[in-house]
Amino acid sequence: MTTHSLKPFEDRLLNRKEASCELARLGIRRAPSTLAKIFCTRLDGPPCVHLGRTPYYPLSKLHEWARSQLTDLRSSSRQPRKPGGWSESIGR
Repeated sequence: MTTHSLKPFEDRLLNRKEASCELARLGIRRAPSTLAKIFCTRLDGPPCVHLGRTPYYPLSKLHEWARSQLTDLRSSSRQPRKPGGWSESIGR
């Protein structure tokens, strides 16, 4: 069993609206309703924890997820999608 602890120096937890604003700050527009839909219908959304029914997104995990969604630069849709390698350039 995994034990989690909340410490004052750990990630800030963002509600869905704050997570949407943070992604927009990074240049990735996702409405809170889109984040909700991704959570309910897909397996590749940003990880979150819940307090009751309210989801909270750890800031560093949200940034990791955003980086993982970006592809490498492409000049045509004929080029295959490759992971972008945006390891530290976004969200820092």
